[in-house]
Amino acid sequence: MLVIDKILRRARGKGDEGAVLITVVIVMLVGFIVASVVAASVLFTIQANAQNRSETQAFVAAESGRDVAVASIAAGCSAITFTGTDPIYLSAVYSTAGNQPASATAPGVAAGCPTSTTRYVVIRSTGTGADGSTATIDAVYPWQVAYSQQPGGVVTYFSGGFTAGVSHYTGDLVLRDGNWSCNVDGILDGDLYVLQGDTNFANNCQVNGDIWSNGNVTSNSQAIKVRGDITTNGYVDISSNGGALIDGFVTAKGNLTLSDQGSTQASVTGNLTSRNSISVGSKWTAPGTRTPNSPTDPVFEPTLEWLRAATKWIDLDNTGWGTVYSATNVCNLIRNNPNPTIKQLVETPGSRLVLDFTGCGNGAVDITLGNVTPVRDVVMIAKPSVRLLVDVNGTVGDDGNNRQILFIHSDATRNYTGGEPVPNCGNGNQNDKFDVSGAVDANVRIMMYTPCGITGTATSSFSGQYYTNDSTHMHASATYTCKSMSWSPAFDQLGCKIKGAGGVAEGSLVQRLGGLVYQTEL
Repeated sequence: MLVIDKILRRARGKGDEGAVLITVVIVMLVGFIVASVVAASVLFTIQANAQNRSETQAFVAAESGRDVAVASIAAGCSAITFTGTDPIYLSAVYSTAGNQPASATAPGVAAGCPTSTTRYVVIRSTGTGADGSTATIDAVYPWQVAYSQQPGGVVTYFSGGFTAGVSHYTGDLVLRDGNWSCNVDGILDGDLYVLQGDTNFANNCQVNGDIWSNGNVTSNSQAIKVRGDITTNGYVDISSNGGALIDGFVTAKGNLTLSDQGSTQASVTGNLTSRNSISVGSKWTAPGTRTPNSPTDPVFEPTLEWLRAATKWIDLDNTGWGTVYSATNVCNLIRNNPNPTIKQLVETPGSRLVLDFTGCGNGAVDITLGNVTPVRDVVMIAKPSVRLLVDVNGTVGDDGNNRQILFIHSDATRNYTGGEPVPNCGNGNQNDKFDVSGAVDANVRIMMYTPCGITGTATSSFSGQYYTNDSTHMHASATYTCKSMSWSPAFDQLGCKIKGAGGVAEGSLVQRLGGLVYQTEL
């Protein structure tokens, strides 16, 4: 202040020259202050950038440690701890037989390699940056234990009973829970496995294969046909109504009754065996050997226990499918006048196309396929809380490479119920919809997966996989042909036969990491 006062006194005595001097001094002072502030800001920014760079290096190092652990597990998991020096990391493998954990320290999680009873693997990895900064992450992966040829087909899981919604189905059919009822004029070209309930026939129902039923096998309907053997832990009660045909043997744990009804002659071509009584009416032609009061129970091939283990529900969500499409806003593809369209993307050559609609609000995911010839495999994924509405109403052509089109309604949770995975619908148990009215080339494979049950109408034939816990509301007047499909690592091959060449029974047990489902930085 004294210096400024002196300057002001001198300035008063010198007129205009003093005023100029004051201005210069003030400008210099302001400039000095501004320069100081700028210098401090630059220094702070440099320091912050250096710290951010080191923290980023630490995070990248942690992910490197995670990736090393993942590679080791894939190679057989010979170690559970890993260290690195460039970058610097320390990582470890943990596993649990419980539901999805949030971290490596969650209850039930312990250090160790996964086994056949493991459900989730957690990798904890700590990375170190250049200045000593550290970053720790926990990465959670599902541990997949399944057969290399998992049973697929119409479905491998039903909650409750099942009445065929598809009138003509080609492939083996496994019903895990509840009763099986064939619809009128229904045709099953394959073997039927009913693991818990009873087997019932409607008029003109035809099974072109063997029947393996844990419960009773009954019919008083007209003109039923079983072009194979019947094996049951229950009783058999089938009438001759309309000329019934069993073109094989019948083995039952309970009573075996072939009763008379109507005037038409029925026939059974094979031997009859029961741990209890055998009764054959006069309207039946039965030339085979009859063995009542058999000392042994029916033999199931494969066993019911093996089938239950091999046909567990597959939990699918939006993980494990590969690189997600991001060139444009994916949500625009299911809005009015999209650009590009799903058709344009599917008809553009390239790698597998993953369209993840799980971030597209709470409205239904409505997908219509008109005339299209896919030149790449494509999966379209809806989140648990919405309905998935699929309409295939155009000509779907084949480019010669047996393309796959998958529609996936994400399961709401991978948690187990009763010790095994089950379908968990997240939209209030509203059925998804699947309509097929277009001409679908038999070489194109379509998969409809939903834990919510399904409704709709198929008036045109199609091939692929039909995987849902409830298809009683689906109506199809056309042929559905099961065909094998695969999309690793989301799932291994979904097959169509239990036994025989390429059947599930010939597959091996496969254990591996699924796609990353959760990662957090501590």
